[in-house]
Amino acid sequence: MTTGRARNSLAAMLTDVQFWVPVAALAGGLLLLRWIA
Repeated sequence: MTTGRARNSLAAMLTDVQFWVPVAALAGGLLLLRWIA
């Protein structure tokens, strides 16, 4: 089993700014729309 490789890829995804910036922007936009409505 390649648990080490999966763990490294998971850590890389969790620390990937280019992945979290759009996710945070999308979540923030949805929360803002729900808060306004």
